[in-house]
Amino acid sequence: MYGTTGMLGNPSSAVVGANLVFANASLNGTPELQPGLAFGMLIDTGSPVVLIDPTFYNMAPPATSAEIMANIDLGLLDASGNTIVTIQAIPALKLSNAMMDTLGFGGILGGDVMRQFSVQLNYANPMDAFRLGDSGTEPTGVETPGGVVGFTLAGGGQGQVTLSASAAPIVTLPATRIPLTVTIEGQTYRFILDTGASEVSVRTSVFDALTADSRPKLSGFQITTVMGGANASVTRAKSITIAGETITNVPVMTIPGDSLLDSIGSDELHYQLDGLLGGSFLRNFLVTIDYPNGQLHLQRYTTETWVDEFQRVGIGLGATPLSSAHWYNAGVVYAGTDAAAKGIAVGDEIISVDGAPLDGLDPITADNFLNGTPGSTKVLGLGATLSPSLANTNVTVMVDDLIPNPQ
Repeated sequence: MYGTTGMLGNPSSAVVGANLVFANASLNGTPELQPGLAFGMLIDTGSPVVLIDPTFYNMAPPATSAEIMANIDLGLLDASGNTIVTIQAIPALKLSNAMMDTLGFGGILGGDVMRQFSVQLNYANPMDAFRLGDSGTEPTGVETPGGVVGFTLAGGGQGQVTLSASAAPIVTLPATRIPLTVTIEGQTYRFILDTGASEVSVRTSVFDALTADSRPKLSGFQITTVMGGANASVTRAKSITIAGETITNVPVMTIPGDSLLDSIGSDELHYQLDGLLGGSFLRNFLVTIDYPNGQLHLQRYTTETWVDEFQRVGIGLGATPLSSAHWYNAGVVYAGTDAAAKGIAVGDEIISVDGAPLDGLDPITADNFLNGTPGSTKVLGLGATLSPSLANTNVTVMVDDLIPNPQ
């Protein structure tokens, strides 16, 4: 058990974006350097341990094995930057992680801490999006009692963290995986709960079975995982059910090769893992993970508050080179969309959306400007472009439904 101080159960200042929850935090008393541009800690049941990118806290990245493995004091903060609770002497891994650098967050609150508490995620209310510890109160706007499913923590073991040839320590991982039986369109599969996954993720064979009826799917969806960047394919499941709670038309993705699922399944669970229950399903619920009692509570929101991330202008934002004067470009342009028809190409600088400048915005906030109602339009302000005729112009682009619901 870890030493704790402060008021467990109080809400921590948080950001909800891309179906993920990020809590404001400090490391050994030092807050993040870029408030507003960095999110703090990703709340991630899919990570067995706490991970820290020390550069977000004005600390040097690790250079030796001894510097990778460290005990830290993690302070969770409110909206004013005041400490709500400090968890002392947490075993953590200090890394400079590409995923953190890309999305702009300083670390991951993993299962080795959360398994000591009851954890609540409120996707519908950023002011009360994360609670570590049971407050004994329940927010309004959710169905009662909701669905409940029991679990026994699984996984764990030993793994190697490779930073360099001279810095590759062996670390011991506790049992933190939350196994779940999930029903997709009448078929049952073995999943784990993964609040750090923005979408429900399934192995390729499950995805192929879903799309055998030729339902719409999107290829080239750019994501970042613990194993690096990847191009995923996305479709919609007609229904996903767990604990008696069913959600329809859920975005579901697969990553070619199944390497992450295979790694967790073979190294920790010792059976074939079919998927990760991520944010595209969880965002429909107030989620309470009662680790001490082994119960997952899902209470459906009475009002839908989330935005469908696949109803948007047909591009994904990427970071521009450091030599550029602007922050974002078109990292991907989806085939068959109005954006592609208007001649927007990968690498074209995207300076503004409907007159709102993107420079200075974090990646999630900037990307949200591209969401909208299919058939409506957005005005993209372009900078340097592949096509000279589009450079430094405004282009009106229609919002597409990238993955229509299956019939």
